[in-house]
Amino acid sequence: MKKFFFKVIYRYLDCIHRQILLPKNIYISLALENLISFISGKEVRFSIDKKQNLIRAKEKNLIKFYTDPTRCFWLYRNGIKARGKFLHKSYCIDKLNFSKKDVVLDCGANSGDLFIELKDRIKSNNYIGIEPNPRDFEVLKLNCPNTTLINKALGIEQTFLDFFVATSNGDSSLVKPKNFQTIIKVKVTSLVQLMNELKLDKIKLLKLEAEGFEPEILIGAGDRLKDIEYIAIDGGYERGISEEETFTTLTNFLIKRDFEILDIYFPWYRALFKNTNS
Repeated sequence: MKKFFFKVIYRYLDCIHRQILLPKNIYISLALENLISFISGKEVRFSIDKKQNLIRAKEKNLIKFYTDPTRCFWLYRNGIKARGKFLHKSYCIDKLNFSKKDVVLDCGANSGDLFIELKDRIKSNNYIGIEPNPRDFEVLKLNCPNTTLINKALGIEQTFLDFFVATSNGDSSLVKPKNFQTIIKVKVTSLVQLMNELKLDKIKLLKLEAEGFEPEILIGAGDRLKDIEYIAIDGGYERGISEEETFTTLTNFLIKRDFEILDIYFPWYRALFKNTNS
């Protein structure tokens, strides 16, 4: 009953933040969010980092910076550690065993939340975060120090493409979405090119979330697909103005190339695949 009660309050707060408090006074919104966090026994607290001009979430020794207040509250109000655990669960990688030498390539890294759980399991420089959005990339650098971060997009080949920026809701994409703030040109490289440049013999895990552009990224993996042990995909209804799903396309592509499906997180159309030849 208590859990249900706080869930109702959280949804009510989301509405207040977006429609009333945030447009008028961010500090009142922060105070209200922190009060609810205190009442519910959560240790996470929110503040404004004036130096970085970002929202900051802090839980014990964990700190996360974020650009948008409403989305920051939504992601971390249950705790930073809880956010990391949920992300691993939603990509079905929570039961994978990692060693320090394992390489993880996080395509669509955003603010680097995948690294929350990985930072104690692999070497920091073995986490490779790919994020084409310049603003999100600056935040990624703050959240994931001493890691390998690349401010490019992945695609079929090396080129420059239009990138539709939707920072506030995390929906930026190389495929034109329904809603976006602006259009910029970004550098695009292929997974083949990236792995060769970084001299990567093998990748333990590729996490693939590109807001509908995932099929092109897998095509760009070419013959290096065989050197990836696990691939976790986000195949939800996010491709283009018509909001098509990519789950079917990605699944068929991978199965034809000797990957088998291990698990599915149905609510968000995410799944984990294993290379049967690895």
